[in-house]
Amino acid sequence: MNNSHFGALCISALTLALTTAPAHADETITTQELLITSGAEARPTKEIASSYTIISAKDIETYQYRDVVAALQTVPGLQVVRSGGAGQIASVFTRGANSNQTLVMVNGLAINDPSSPGGAANLANIPMENIERIEVVRGAQSALYGSQAIGGVINIITKSGGDTPVSTAKVEAGTLGTINTSASTSGKVLGTDYFLSASRDATDGNDVTPTYLRGTQTKEKDSNEAYGISGKVGFPIGDIAKSNLSIQYTSANTDIDDSGDDAFFTPVYENYNNQIKTTRLLIGGDVSGSYFNNRWRPKFSAGLVRTISNSYDYAAGADDSVYSYQLGYSGDTKTLAFDNAFDLTENIGLTFGESYSEDSYAANGYRDFTGGFVIAPNTDAETSTSATYLGVNFNINDSFFLTLSGRYDVPEDFDNRFSYTIAPAYEIASTNTRFMASYGTGFKAPSLYQMFGFDPNSFGNFYIGNPNLKPETSKSWDAGFEQGLLDDKLRLGATWFHSDIKDAISIVFIGFDSTAINSDELSSEGLETFISYDVTTRISTRIDYTYTLIDADIYTTTMTRRPRHKIGFTADWRPLDGTVLSTNVQWVDPYRDVPRDGFGYYVYPAPYTVVNVALSQKLTDALTLTARINNLLDQKYEPAHGFEAAGIEALAGLAVTF
Repeated sequence: MNNSHFGALCISALTLALTTAPAHADETITTQELLITSGAEARPTKEIASSYTIISAKDIETYQYRDVVAALQTVPGLQVVRSGGAGQIASVFTRGANSNQTLVMVNGLAINDPSSPGGAANLANIPMENIERIEVVRGAQSALYGSQAIGGVINIITKSGGDTPVSTAKVEAGTLGTINTSASTSGKVLGTDYFLSASRDATDGNDVTPTYLRGTQTKEKDSNEAYGISGKVGFPIGDIAKSNLSIQYTSANTDIDDSGDDAFFTPVYENYNNQIKTTRLLIGGDVSGSYFNNRWRPKFSAGLVRTISNSYDYAAGADDSVYSYQLGYSGDTKTLAFDNAFDLTENIGLTFGESYSEDSYAANGYRDFTGGFVIAPNTDAETSTSATYLGVNFNINDSFFLTLSGRYDVPEDFDNRFSYTIAPAYEIASTNTRFMASYGTGFKAPSLYQMFGFDPNSFGNFYIGNPNLKPETSKSWDAGFEQGLLDDKLRLGATWFHSDIKDAISIVFIGFDSTAINSDELSSEGLETFISYDVTTRISTRIDYTYTLIDADIYTTTMTRRPRHKIGFTADWRPLDGTVLSTNVQWVDPYRDVPRDGFGYYVYPAPYTVVNVALSQKLTDALTLTARINNLLDQKYEPAHGFEAAGIEALAGLAVTF
């Protein structure tokens, strides 16, 4: 399908949505009972066979997650790795898949960065104040979302306004020089609902470079300051349609210790003058309608995501890197989509639609190796993809559910790709038992950087892109069950998963320079289990355990930073109305990593335990006090080798609602 054909189709769809009179229907299913990240429209969670986790706004408030990284660390099957403390680059690994094989979205807009080396999303500095829920769907989702969804999908949904005007202001301060502030307001005026928020999170941070890599250099705190502005507006278009518009802008300035070298080519890991500035702009909108007694529900949507990062290091002398650089990277993703949901019968639903996306990547700047040796990594590349999809959902006797999905992608630079998913689920209401399974295929197109990037590093050698790369392809399946006991106060479940990925892309050295190649097969398999127990109406607990085993034909970086064992424990206690005590404990066995200092092919870090506790006390309807301690045991650990996380941190805050 060419772009002009798709554009004409979208214009026709938009015209139809604005001119056809709908028949209105009452909706009785609440947001909490729906999974938004299920394709063309939200579906009841009982009909979903894929493994999913929903982190609600209530969960974020109860456990006082400081950022998206902390919230996602509690999800089974996921490992989120941050290179140090707050604001540092954070990547997610889902069921052993690479970090760029998980699609990350905000309100359905992909934030995977075309200018990053692998096209992965950076989860750092995403505002928390405006998040309504975070949905994580594990397993191959390419049949619904195309490339980058081999491992799964993370969708961050922001808040919408309600009927009653509400405004909130928060301030929080603590050790490590941390001061976090935010304000939000929401409501509805003349049928238009709105939610607006602004935030600033700032911390002096910790030194991300551990002592054994610092040598004789003194400590330096790596600070982070992030600003966020977000808004969502929903308004009716007469009596015939509904439109939504969302905007989010974030800006952050972070101290990083990107390795350099002294005049004798000796590596320097403590880099006092190294900073990175990042900005991200998201603009998304849609128009939707409901026709033929709510049997046909079309939606036209469009979006833009722009990510810009500028890193720089101005050489300061013998105690720091003698080389200087200023590098800028920008990535744009533009999308158009026309989605449809149609009820063939009361128990058979059909979804279909078309989409178009365009990615672009640009790099500029310089790296000065002194002595007149200056190299500029100037790169400019773009690509596009159009796709058509079809899905059928079956509900038989409200106990057997089946989803069949197929998607045909037409990438500009590769052969066309067909992906499909088969996902059945069966529920036995009399015993409160549920069985789920899914099988799916997927693919991941090489990133623009992997294909066309040109980047010098501090040693004077280069990364040179490989335009002959092939897409990675996958086949994966999972099967599991859930069992409710004691009137569903006790619930347990287990899911076994397996994935095979062919033509996995890795970075290798050829001589002194590096490039990307398609390596042989990579497979991952494992087990996700949980037990949740509501001890009383005021005490809730949950334990998650994930086992992941990785196997590859060759030793590559695709095997690193996937913990073999991970255990999570969460609990909350509400001893009095308005009082909430909570704890979040994570035990992680990192298993294998690449050494930051380059000595040895692999390192095997020791397991670590991170304990966070939180307290909130509602003083009045308008005032709430909060307190939390992160890393209560002051655990010294490195999420990524050579990058140390912050130690114990205590914070206290006040929230005013009016």
